[in-house]
Amino acid sequence: MKGRRWNWFFLAWMSFTLILIFPMSLHAVENSECLDCHSDPETAPYVNPKKFEASVHGQQGIACTDCHSDIEELNYEKEVPHPVPTAPVNCTDCHCDEGATYEESVHAKARAKGVKNAPTCATCHQPHYTPYLASYTVKEKEKLFCSKCHKPMLYHKWLTQKDTHFAHVDCSLCHAKTKGMINLRPYNPLTMQFIPGKEIIKALGTSYDSFLKLSDANKNGQLENEELKAIAEKLNKKGLNVTFYGEMVAESTPEVHRISKDAIRNCNACHSPQSPYLKNVNFILTKSDGEVSRYKVEKAALNSFTTSRFYLLNATKVKWVDIIGFILILGGVCFAGGHLLIRIITIPIRRKKREG
Repeated sequence: MKGRRWNWFFLAWMSFTLILIFPMSLHAVENSECLDCHSDPETAPYVNPKKFEASVHGQQGIACTDCHSDIEELNYEKEVPHPVPTAPVNCTDCHCDEGATYEESVHAKARAKGVKNAPTCATCHQPHYTPYLASYTVKEKEKLFCSKCHKPMLYHKWLTQKDTHFAHVDCSLCHAKTKGMINLRPYNPLTMQFIPGKEIIKALGTSYDSFLKLSDANKNGQLENEELKAIAEKLNKKGLNVTFYGEMVAESTPEVHRISKDAIRNCNACHSPQSPYLKNVNFILTKSDGEVSRYKVEKAALNSFTTSRFYLLNATKVKWVDIIGFILILGGVCFAGGHLLIRIITIPIRRKKREG
């Protein structure tokens, strides 16, 4: 009995000690201590507390010293209570897969050659304010990332309708050859603004979790053409003037960092009924925290009148237009071919006329 009592006493003492010590070892310096100085705009680097809290790192409870790991304690007897300069932050301590694919990219190879302005992690991802990117549109991501350094309209000479492609297709789909999907977003063509998910949910009187149950009339687990039309009609009656804006976006995987000069230049990679992107079509509703809810969509729904600025070869919104177009093309080919054939057949006759 005495032995058991001693064991219980020892376990209780160790548990109490760990409770006191372990949190201290996790965050030797609290974020609030850092922000005592760095929330002042006159202190560099300035960190806006609210923007940091809304960021991916802030929402995940990342401490300042998780990244700035060389700061183990603050010495307030000094003018600056931590080492200056601080050690460079190594993002790959957490983001190891992203770091590995970045090392294979044209950006990393440029840095290895001594190009000083070649992008690092922080060039594209502002570490203190990194957002959830799921809710970002193609144009927002282009502005946040690629167009900081690149002017795509000056290049891509082979690409037709550049403005449309740059507004609807993620750069990394072609330049990193990564997996992708098609997203349909609620969009108001009158105001030219995307409609937040919370407005859609409120107008339909439902929730994110119940949206599919409400909208999936045949209960097959996906939204079809007629079901998308029904959603648009309900929302239009509520005054939202909804159409669905199509985008081709890259899946959020480490491979998006493997940017290469050897980009895809095959139109059929996207504009084809066999395109792999058609296997993953979603209707998305954005959330206030930057995340999205995705609802599977049947690929045939892309032909709907409710989808805007989205075109696949052999998949126009009006089928009889395809038929008429095919007849016109076939007629043109037959006319040209027939004309050439008659010219060939009548060569002897025309030659005799000239000689006579």
